[in-house]
Amino acid sequence: MIYKFLVAITLIALFVLSVSEAAVMAIDYGTDWFKVALVKPGIPLDIVLNRDSKRKTQSALTIRGEERIYGSDAVNLGARFPLNTYFSVKKVLGRLVDDKIIKDYQSVFPNKIVPDPIRGTVVFQHNETTNFSVEELLAMQFAHAKEQAEATAQEAIKDVVITVPPYYNQFERQAVLDAADLAGLHVLTLINDVTAVGLNYAISRFTSFTEEPQYHVFYDMGAGSTKASLISFKTSNVKDVGRFNKTIINLEVLSVGYDRTLGGQEFDIRLQRYFAEEFDKKFSGKLKSSIFTSERSMTKLYKEANRVKQILSANTDAIASIENLHEDLDFRLPITRSKFEEITDDLRKRVIGPINTALSNGKLTLADIQSCVLVGGGVRVPSIQAELKDKVGEEKIAQNVNGDEAAVFGAAFRGAGLSRQFKVKEIKVKDITPYSIEVDYSSEPKNSEDGTSKSKVYHTVLFNEFTTIGTRKMMSFPRTSDFNFSLNYAKLDDEIARDFGPTNIAISKITGLTDAIKQFNDVGVDRPKVKVTLQLSDSGLVSATDAIVTIEHQSLADKFKSFFQSEESIKDVPLPDETPNSVNASESTPETKNLSIEIEYVGIKPLGENEKVISIKRLRAMDASDLQRRVREEARNNLEAFVYRVRDLIENNEVMLVSTDNQRAELSSKLSETSDWLYEEGEKAETDEFRLRLTNLKLLEQPIAFRREERDKLPGAIFTIKTAINSTRAFVEEIKTNTTAENRYYTDEELNKLLNIVGKVEEWLNEKLVIQEKTPPHVDPVLTSTDIEKKLNEMEREFLLLMCVPELTASNTFINHIAQVQNFANFYNFQIRKDKVERDKNNNIKKRTILCSRAGVAEQKKEKIHQRDRHSQRCNCPFMIRASFNLQTGLWHILAINLEHNHEMMIPGHKKFLNNQRIIPQEIKDRIKIYHQAADEFINTLKQFKREINGFEYKIKVDESSNELLQ
Repeated sequence: MIYKFLVAITLIALFVLSVSEAAVMAIDYGTDWFKVALVKPGIPLDIVLNRDSKRKTQSALTIRGEERIYGSDAVNLGARFPLNTYFSVKKVLGRLVDDKIIKDYQSVFPNKIVPDPIRGTVVFQHNETTNFSVEELLAMQFAHAKEQAEATAQEAIKDVVITVPPYYNQFERQAVLDAADLAGLHVLTLINDVTAVGLNYAISRFTSFTEEPQYHVFYDMGAGSTKASLISFKTSNVKDVGRFNKTIINLEVLSVGYDRTLGGQEFDIRLQRYFAEEFDKKFSGKLKSSIFTSERSMTKLYKEANRVKQILSANTDAIASIENLHEDLDFRLPITRSKFEEITDDLRKRVIGPINTALSNGKLTLADIQSCVLVGGGVRVPSIQAELKDKVGEEKIAQNVNGDEAAVFGAAFRGAGLSRQFKVKEIKVKDITPYSIEVDYSSEPKNSEDGTSKSKVYHTVLFNEFTTIGTRKMMSFPRTSDFNFSLNYAKLDDEIARDFGPTNIAISKITGLTDAIKQFNDVGVDRPKVKVTLQLSDSGLVSATDAIVTIEHQSLADKFKSFFQSEESIKDVPLPDETPNSVNASESTPETKNLSIEIEYVGIKPLGENEKVISIKRLRAMDASDLQRRVREEARNNLEAFVYRVRDLIENNEVMLVSTDNQRAELSSKLSETSDWLYEEGEKAETDEFRLRLTNLKLLEQPIAFRREERDKLPGAIFTIKTAINSTRAFVEEIKTNTTAENRYYTDEELNKLLNIVGKVEEWLNEKLVIQEKTPPHVDPVLTSTDIEKKLNEMEREFLLLMCVPELTASNTFINHIAQVQNFANFYNFQIRKDKVERDKNNNIKKRTILCSRAGVAEQKKEKIHQRDRHSQRCNCPFMIRASFNLQTGLWHILAINLEHNHEMMIPGHKKFLNNQRIIPQEIKDRIKIYHQAADEFINTLKQFKREINGFEYKIKVDESSNELLQ
């Protein structure tokens, strides 16, 4: 038994280690908003709430001095600090400074942008001494998302899946990976956001697909861009464990269409500029300068434009209004939905473009698809919906997924599958790259007739447009010396090339071939075959992963033969001493050698290792500063909250009863003094000063609070110990009365020892009660609830020693064992009832199962006390422990621990059960499983379990059958 206990402890430790690495998060990072989802054993896949308890966070960041502000707080500060607030950094990832998209960005946002001196990419000039790369700004927001997930998971998280638009090229995807690396995240994979939506769509429709493919278009208009993916769904049977087959879903992206610059943000910009023009017109005679020259004013207008757009999505008119907009002038302008549609009419005409492109590339028509699923905030604009219904057909339009959260849920599901820590529905995903990638290389130089060396340039398409990602290809090069080849995007359509950026990805330098050939200078070699493996990863990045050369060389015998013979006579004249073995020795022998690959990035270089080290050091310093500031704010808030709380309580009748006038006067004086200090010297105080003042106040308050608390707790504690004394005496009396000495488990000595301890506890209690009754309420009590708890523990220890199951004898009966458990349960306020009975062939009982339950706490809601409160998800449901006694081992085995009801009553927005989430933490589940395997005694297990779940009301169920447990 001790051995099993040690094994159990070891398994618990191993499990805790594995769980700490098992949580996976997903980030759907958009132009305006980002969402975070978490999947962890014991916690259902769900959205992570931010500090404001919101399900999404605005993609904005303000940096003031050493302080970083995120989300809505950053947006609110944007008008005051436009140069130090960073919006929509997703748009400038992996772009060169002279890119057209960067110019468009600068026309909207006032941040100062300079080129990276090495890479030529975007760097934000924060002030005269500080610059931030776009990867660093994105890394800060990723780290903020990581903090949110870790606060929910209560553990460190590294693994993440991040969504990206399907049109992102190599450089943009690499920038996301670099930012995640700076944030301390390990990216399991990047996933195209529309593919993630399709994956989420498939999860809840597992039974609706057949072997006949279904075609759906997923249309996503976000803040920054619009995408459409044509996706097919079908089922197939694949081999499962043993002789069985299983059905899986095949999700295949057939094609994509997109518009990089059409998104909800473009509608905001149109409104912003319209408002600015109207403002200039209205106050043309009063203005010293145009509103377009004011960074703060234009930022205010941009924020107001977004608000007005949302109002016009639900109403036919709205009023734009900003006080003191520019040069102390207020702005107020009515606008109708029809006017909004007029100034955005050219954008409306572009709405259908991505769908047409996706269908055309996929060689399908609207008649071939089952539905067009709409997601993204942009599709809420009425004119957009009307255009889609007109062009696609209202009967095809579907909005049957959560447009805001489908992508992040799909990404989290993908992460759960990749982590191999979770058992998920098997959905095989085949995603694509929308661009062709080619290899450019030159042939081996050859001498021409004029004596010059010439080579031919080849362009070979390696991965065609719409090639499945996660693909490897091997390419052969007939070379005899070190060489280079380039990886480039193939020629793009003019419309795509306009916003694409560089097309040259990297130059791969293959080295080691020349040295390998030199090793065979003494023997002849056939033309070497160089094979290079090129990979298009699951994240959509292309790279050369390894290179080998196969050399077929002549043997020494063959070389010796060629020394004596002319080339023409090799076949005709055999060597005098030639034997069959020598003939075999002259055959060529292949050898394979690994070659080195050196990658030189030529389009946009990724962050270098030295740059990463510098950035990580700077970001960690900012993290430490943020933490220090949060700790200080927490200490200040704790002190302030304590002052307000105690000040309100100090005149409470109960407080007055347990304290003297002098005690209250001293405490009140210190509270007033601290309150004044907080708003004067305290504004610049350090964390330790706040903590010290709080400690000093608690020294005055705690004796009063202790007496007040004991006044509430002591009556219940006295009742509990008196009940335990009476129950124990009744238990002993029942044993002595109903059993004979021969059939009794316990000796008189054991029973009398228990009674003796109970008597001493009772005597101690009576003495303390006499003294306590004479003690004034404003004096510390001589009898406390803690003292009573210690005495209860003394009785409990002796009771448990008595209750340990002895060695089995023929006289043992089930009645005795059930009586044991019943008395034990009564001691802990559990209820027992009999359950299943198993009998042998002679109809004698060989195993009996009991149910032990303890009631939960009901949430009282008005007069409907016994009804469930769907908002708090509470109910007066008992949890139950099923145990079975085995005659052969003499042990009670825990079979299952669960709530009586399943409680399938989740509704949107209310996914809490009792005080905590209704799924039991995995580590507790695993401990229960270990108790099973260790065949622990029911009494000890129940006692341990009671400690484990103290304060929880979780549903717990163990899947193992009783037969397996009792083997």
